[in-house]
Amino acid sequence: MIEDGRGQGDQLEQLRFIRDVARLATTARTWDELLETVVDGTRDALHADVSSLYLLDRDGAYLTLAATNGLDRFQIGRARVPFGEGVTGSVAASQRPLVIPDVKEDPRFLWVRGIDQRRFVASMLSVPLTWHDQTVGVLNVQTEHPRDFSTSDVAQLSAVADLLAGIVEKGRQQSEAEARVEALKAIDEARSELIAASYLPVRHNW
Repeated sequence: MIEDGRGQGDQLEQLRFIRDVARLATTARTWDELLETVVDGTRDALHADVSSLYLLDRDGAYLTLAATNGLDRFQIGRARVPFGEGVTGSVAASQRPLVIPDVKEDPRFLWVRGIDQRRFVASMLSVPLTWHDQTVGVLNVQTEHPRDFSTSDVAQLSAVADLLAGIVEKGRQQSEAEARVEALKAIDEARSELIAASYLPVRHNW
């Protein structure tokens, strides 16, 4: 009975976190605040030591660290993993969750250049973010002590990833659309200035 109670408590905690993620999509003041809150909540909800979110670059060649709790935040936007390589890259390519009880024994695990390697990672759970069958990114949690992540852990992190994938992709599309609008405005303003300059009267010094 005690174990059942704990299981129900864990499920309630998971549901609350997923609800909070959905609410954050409409209440977060900035993009960075949304991602930071998600990785913070993910680490706490899964009782992990590290959580990190990598987003696939538009050219599909690399995944770039977008948010983290437990790694060097200075590497956000800098640390990159090749698509198809390492645990993160492999999960992005396969679009399947991956549980690694002991990273030392898994040849797919690699240290990301620039990330603080003093933190020893023992176990890892990695799930893909997919939107309309396209890879958006990868969400990871890691622990400093050996842990065999359960099917419930995989389901919870996958649920967060599924929800986050749509939020991230729509947010990126909106940001890209806004950037295109600003670029078009800049071009239009430059064209207008050029046209106006061509109509300025020419002064002759006789």
